[in-house]
Amino acid sequence: MNDLQHRAPRDPRRVQGGDLTDLPEGTITLNLGLCTNRLGPPPAAVEALQDFLEHHADRLMPPPYESSHPPYRAHRRYLQAFAHRLGEEVEVDDMLAGRGVSEFLLVLARLLSLSSVAVITPDYTETMDRFAYADFVGPDSGIQDTAEDRARRLYLAMRTHDYVVLSNPSNPLGHFIPREQVLQACLDNPGCTLVLDEEYIAFQGQSESLAGAPVRNLVVLQSTGKAYGLTAPRAGMLWTRNTRLREKAGEQIPTWPLSLLDIVVATAALEDRSWLAWALLNIDVDARRMQKMLTDHFGGGVVPADIHYRFVHLENPYPVLEHLKSHGISVRLFTSKDRGCVSGLRLMTPSSEAEFQQLSHALRTL
Repeated sequence: MNDLQHRAPRDPRRVQGGDLTDLPEGTITLNLGLCTNRLGPPPAAVEALQDFLEHHADRLMPPPYESSHPPYRAHRRYLQAFAHRLGEEVEVDDMLAGRGVSEFLLVLARLLSLSSVAVITPDYTETMDRFAYADFVGPDSGIQDTAEDRARRLYLAMRTHDYVVLSNPSNPLGHFIPREQVLQACLDNPGCTLVLDEEYIAFQGQSESLAGAPVRNLVVLQSTGKAYGLTAPRAGMLWTRNTRLREKAGEQIPTWPLSLLDIVVATAALEDRSWLAWALLNIDVDARRMQKMLTDHFGGGVVPADIHYRFVHLENPYPVLEHLKSHGISVRLFTSKDRGCVSGLRLMTPSSEAEFQQLSHALRTL
């Protein structure tokens, strides 16, 4: 075995998706450890950025406000564009703007720390870090999780806790609980509030979000980072009809929750409706192609999904991880040694024929 095979990666709980900083420069030529839309950003967002830089003025607000002034209430333009995309049931006054889903997870983790909280695991690494004090409700030991069992655990957790945190579609497995089942869980358990991380909901389907649902015990988190390929600008939203919780969360958000640059770029992306539909269609086709490739090699270890990444259950993922690295491919590692996690690898969908060929060659030589 060579040095690369001997060297264990950093603790996966300390490494974000797509992080290549612990690897020698130039060794990775295909980064499938990311979890964002690699077809983005939309051309409209790029044009808005170029216009912003060229004119040094806030095109979202009338004079005399320019880029040198604080963006007074400019974030409402972002929320208006988000509400328009989500549907007429979503009101801007029920929303908060913040620096991605991550900021809201941090705020809510602080606010709910004295309540009984459950997290349906496996889940987003940062969610489990922030809510480390919560009960982690995962699948039975040795059993591969399913969307059906995840829905069952959600319902049981809402019966016994004040708050439950759920990512849907799930990160990292990709399971999706139909919106009707999630809504019914809220209706049947009015004493529990569900914090629903919908970071990847656009990949599941344009009309699958629960934002705007007629219940008060629901908090929905989304961003414009993953679906639009805009993870550098930090822009996201919280929606809820629970006025008290929304106000408490709003008190923890800065006066100017988003930079003017974030607002300009992310709002332009939201308003470019045709690009997202095109991108999601192409990603779906490519993701299904990758799923077949992975299934040919790993069989039932591959989790079926309808979004842009796939998870492969592996009891010992390190040999596969190192083999892929030796072929210039980085993927996301998970290990069951960490609380709430399962062991395996998550792969983002390739976005070109050359990338598919690179992955295919690596799998053939595995």
